[in-house]
Amino acid sequence: MKDQRAEKLARTVVLMNGAAKKPKSTPLTGLSVVPVQQVLAPGTCLDHYVIDKEAGVGGMGVVYKAHDTLLDRKVAIKVLPPNLCQNVEFVRRFAAEAQVQARIDSPYIVTLHALMEKNVGLVLVMDYLEGETLEQRLRRQGTLSVTEAIDLFAQASVGVEHIHRTGIVHQDLKPANMFITVHGRLKLLDFGVAKLMHDQSLAQGGAMMGTLLYMSPEQIKGRAVDYRSDVYTLGISLFEAVAGRLPFERKTNYGLMHAHVQENPPPPSKYQTDIPRELEKVILKAIAKEPDRRFQTIVEFRKALLRHRKVKARQFQPARAALPAPHGRSISDIRRRILGGFGFVLAGIVALGGFLSFYWYQSNHATETTAVQSASQEQTLHDKYAPLRKAWGNQER
Repeated sequence: MKDQRAEKLARTVVLMNGAAKKPKSTPLTGLSVVPVQQVLAPGTCLDHYVIDKEAGVGGMGVVYKAHDTLLDRKVAIKVLPPNLCQNVEFVRRFAAEAQVQARIDSPYIVTLHALMEKNVGLVLVMDYLEGETLEQRLRRQGTLSVTEAIDLFAQASVGVEHIHRTGIVHQDLKPANMFITVHGRLKLLDFGVAKLMHDQSLAQGGAMMGTLLYMSPEQIKGRAVDYRSDVYTLGISLFEAVAGRLPFERKTNYGLMHAHVQENPPPPSKYQTDIPRELEKVILKAIAKEPDRRFQTIVEFRKALLRHRKVKARQFQPARAALPAPHGRSISDIRRRILGGFGFVLAGIVALGGFLSFYWYQSNHATETTAVQSASQEQTLHDKYAPLRKAWGNQER
């Protein structure tokens, strides 16, 4: 089952207009790219970066762990594969990925340090992250708990919000592009198919880019996309994270496309019965077929998640162990005694206030009050309310 899921997750559809042509030069520096090798062996130097080992393969290139000898730090180096360097569209998109990342300063997005053009191809230098992708975590443990899912996807939504503020639609949000560090921070990866909203040649029809298992209906139909497409893909990922499977799993690409466009998704609770109804509503709204029926912004999506998290905290907070009560008394018994004592003291204070008001009135209007009578009244007052003072003193102790 897990092997089949992993195989399905590897399905990526990238359809372009026109035939690929070999570029005479890249759009970056005007220098020719002549790839001479496909695998960078440990010890290979790219400027002041020394390759340590291959760390993984992404949708747009091979990622290596490397060492920055100038700043003495670990970095990740992403290299566009040599065969893709012969495709004008892929080279342009790889360069656009660097420009996108360079425009965004967010703790929820991997940081880009440099873009280089070498004989191995185009190279991105980024933060080296220790941890695992959400895809790897789901393979390892099947699903996320509701609390963990809400926390991670709320973080992801902040990163997406930062992307949207720069006028960009990511278009390829999925567990493989969500990295969870060893400290629990989620960072978004891979801007290889990100689109600039103001780039009409990209934002309008003619190209379908992204991973088909998570793709929005409007992407599949080749229509113009906006920020709500990212709401959809993030919602599909959240469905998978809590349900343990995707809402649409078909044997063919056509079947997948038809399902995203035409079929109603099953409720996540069909696969995991303990998913709360409130969270299920959030997910199903995020993956509505029509963009107008989804959350209209990623901020709305996050607010709905966080509202549910507060409800979960109230409803499902584990009971705390009772503190041992002194002298064998229960906490509830002590509480009753304390409240009863405060009630007695409060009643005494009210009575004392009434008596003092009466005393003040008599002192100012009686014509035959003597010093002896005043002293006698004060003594009477002192004696009468001595129990109140004693009770109050005991409560304070």
